[in-house]
Amino acid sequence: MQRPREPRALAPGSHGRVSVTTDRGSDQVAMADGSGIPTMSEPIQLVGMLLLFLIGLRLSAFFSGSETGFYRLSLPRLGIDAQSGDRQAARLLWFAHRPARFVATTLVGNNVANYLVTVAITMATLVLLGGGSEWAEVLMTLLVAPIVFLFGELLPKNVYYRAPLARMRGQILWFQAFYYLALPFSLPLVVLSRLIERLAGRRSRSQETLPGRGRFLQMISYGRHEGLLTSAQSTVATSVLAIATQPVTESMMPADRVLGLPDSATREEILEFARRFGTPVVALAEGTTLAKGQPRWTMYVRATELQVRSEPLSEIRHPLPVIRPSANKLEALALLHEYTAAA
Repeated sequence: MQRPREPRALAPGSHGRVSVTTDRGSDQVAMADGSGIPTMSEPIQLVGMLLLFLIGLRLSAFFSGSETGFYRLSLPRLGIDAQSGDRQAARLLWFAHRPARFVATTLVGNNVANYLVTVAITMATLVLLGGGSEWAEVLMTLLVAPIVFLFGELLPKNVYYRAPLARMRGQILWFQAFYYLALPFSLPLVVLSRLIERLAGRRSRSQETLPGRGRFLQMISYGRHEGLLTSAQSTVATSVLAIATQPVTESMMPADRVLGLPDSATREEILEFARRFGTPVVALAEGTTLAKGQPRWTMYVRATELQVRSEPLSEIRHPLPVIRPSANKLEALALLHEYTAAA
């Protein structure tokens, strides 16, 4: 049997490795200096660095795109989907009500992604070019930077900007899992941001309690774009906002010009009055005030109820809602809507 050859020292610059030739021919195994433990070969190291780089690049794309898509989400659409039982929409709505937690999580995630990319580039440079030159690491970083910017920042942000709800809905579970993993690091950032807001005398709100006109118009536009509102509904909503601040007195009719009857009128008289003037609703005034030319309208009757209901007239009459003269038209519409729903 052929005895194994003696170990031979390698040339300087081989990082302390020695080569041993076995009895199987010319196969050589790289050995660590003095440890006797085989080191990983360069191809395996490069594959590992490539996988680490791709993981970091994917995380960078995920968190960068999520940050852009988060601010493009439609809160009305999320609210409707969450109320209909959509769990992904409910999770997104939870983060929408807590934007500081979402931003802190993306900040931690981007830092983790950048760290993985940096480690992969540095280790790959050491394997390929050795550790003797710092310029080699700088040059490798400059060469890889366009790739990271294109696939880790620009393209993901563009994709999430164009389809925020579709992308966020499909990946919210992954984001929520990372949120709980990164909570020990992101929670101090949230506390710090709130402390700074208190010291500065400002308080952030997750959503507007009373949205202004601009916010309402934006919500209407989103609703029409997402298919939640038809063209007619959008037109009505926009028109309501246009007259919202106008005083209700501009739409009031003088009491002596209202078509109606005294509260002592019979069922037949009310039906005849409704047919004659083509009105589905007949106002009723106190008889004494109507006789004096200053009617006080207090009740009304629907003609359809008179035809289909056999109860006494006193049970069919409805009291008129009372609106303050100082109210605006939007307040009046809201009051009438509540009154109609209760009736």
